[in-house]
Amino acid sequence: MAEAPTPLLPIATGARVRVVIATLLRRHRGRAVATAALFLVASALGVVLPACLGRIVDAVSNDAGIAVVAGWVVAAGAGAVGAALAMLWAARVLAGLVQDVLADLREDVFASAMRLPVSTVDDGETADLLSRVTGDIDAVAEAGGNVVPVLLSAGFAIGVSVIALTALDPWLALAGVASVPFYVLGTRAFLRRSRVVFREVRVREAARSQAVLEAVEGIETLTALGEQDHALERVSTRAENSIRMQVEGVRVRNRLFRWINGGELVGLGAILATGFLLHASGAVTVGMVTTAALLFHRLFDPVGQLIFGLDDIQRAAIGLARLVGVIDLAPAAPRGAPRGAGDSRPAARQAVGIELRDVAYRYPTTGRGISDVTLSIAPGTTTALVGSSGSGKSTLARVIAGHHPPTSGVVNLVPETTVPYYLSQELHLFRGTIADNLRLVAPTATHDQMVAALIAVGAEWAITSLGRSPGTSSSSTHSGTDTGIAMDEGRIQQLAIARALLADPAVVILDEATADVGLPHRDAVEAAIRVLRRDRTTVLIAHRLEPVSTADQIIVFAEGRAAQRGTHRDLLAVDGLYRRFWLAQTEAPQPDRHPNAHRHPNEHHHPNAHRHPNEQRETP
Repeated sequence: MAEAPTPLLPIATGARVRVVIATLLRRHRGRAVATAALFLVASALGVVLPACLGRIVDAVSNDAGIAVVAGWVVAAGAGAVGAALAMLWAARVLAGLVQDVLADLREDVFASAMRLPVSTVDDGETADLLSRVTGDIDAVAEAGGNVVPVLLSAGFAIGVSVIALTALDPWLALAGVASVPFYVLGTRAFLRRSRVVFREVRVREAARSQAVLEAVEGIETLTALGEQDHALERVSTRAENSIRMQVEGVRVRNRLFRWINGGELVGLGAILATGFLLHASGAVTVGMVTTAALLFHRLFDPVGQLIFGLDDIQRAAIGLARLVGVIDLAPAAPRGAPRGAGDSRPAARQAVGIELRDVAYRYPTTGRGISDVTLSIAPGTTTALVGSSGSGKSTLARVIAGHHPPTSGVVNLVPETTVPYYLSQELHLFRGTIADNLRLVAPTATHDQMVAALIAVGAEWAITSLGRSPGTSSSSTHSGTDTGIAMDEGRIQQLAIARALLADPAVVILDEATADVGLPHRDAVEAAIRVLRRDRTTVLIAHRLEPVSTADQIIVFAEGRAAQRGTHRDLLAVDGLYRRFWLAQTEAPQPDRHPNAHRHPNEHHHPNAHRHPNEQRETP
């Protein structure tokens, strides 16, 4: 049975999408009106050519003379040139309008994506959000840049041509209506089926991307566990499902082509037959029938463009619905700036305690999580959370950080206004200088404050290069030499810890902060972490137990519950999980595990998928 993934992020309704588009257009109301007027003029001038050709036929039939025929030829040429110039002008104005509207949409979507709650993204498949801010944005941009001008031109051309055909002779216009049932029935069948197909295509593409992403990121763990075949089978299954749905989309389009071709044949045949009968009765001239046939023939391209373009419009509409879903899901405004964002000299830090009573949290997609956790962390102390993969330690840390609201129970930080600073294992160096990287949490931090933070974490190497971008050359681009700062995992994490010191949080949560740091740099990073922990309430999560041994209390997790608690000495004195973990690490040195090997399945996420603009890599 084919796997049918369900998107966890919402998809907006058609009505909501129309409201958003109307709102975007209102920001550029003047150009929108001017664009419509130019397309109307271009379409009206386009009718001049078939009308003049009909007059030429009548002039030749009536032996009107060369001068008359030449006059209509000149008029036909002037109409064609005028229509082309007006259309070019309209297209140019429209291109600017579309790009500005798309720019507004991109800004709204990306700003909303950055404000999404962490728990919202953590619970879903990361690739769903990634596919929206990449693939769906691209689909909408392509439709806006290439399809909208064509469809707008086609819409005005159809409207003006129908009016002109009716004004020429209502019976001839009525004959052309014979094609309408083919267009309507074909279009309705296409829309009914394609709406489902193209939405499913996007969902299955996101599912395929997620499977590839997980396989690539977890290759070392999968290899160690012998699960490569299972991962490849998952990728293959999702890829086949995606391809099958795309093939179904091609079938849907081919059926639409047959309906359109049938309508063109029936409509043109009906106009010619009706024209023959009307001419036989003297109601119309041969030139009028010629003009009617040419006007109807002129509809072939616009109608085809309009209906064929529904394919791209459907894709864009689904993309828009998914993008608007992101906009609607995000909070209306940022949830607050990090500590230090408005003042380089933060207020004196208060001692903060943490109390958890009967706390539980369950991931909706898997049902896994934590249960019945009661915990007291005294102000200024360090509590370590340890356990095997999937035991719930990182989930609890994120509940304390406010990333996941507890399903039940109470989490109290005293005082309640405290915002924990969350520092994870994910390493990221932001664009800009070292000073720019440090000032993310304290935009007005002085040079002396940054230097003090760097010295505290042992990053003296960065002091003389605060104004330079890491890894870039400070010399001329023509010199061919790179005098930038060489950055590695250890230095990147030292900058992250220095940034945390500038934020000066009362509570800091360290979630495997050394997991991605190689052995050559681990001692320096752990020394910096000890500085960060000093006089702060700290929640420490680590796979390695050596840094944990200095914690004031240690909580051992198993299957989402606190199985043991006590000091390092207390826990070594009894036969339990902690003692077994300690002996396994101290008696036989273990090779470094893959950074993601010990994470909960629901904690496997893309580094930037859910970051608030002010939260970036660490969340103060």
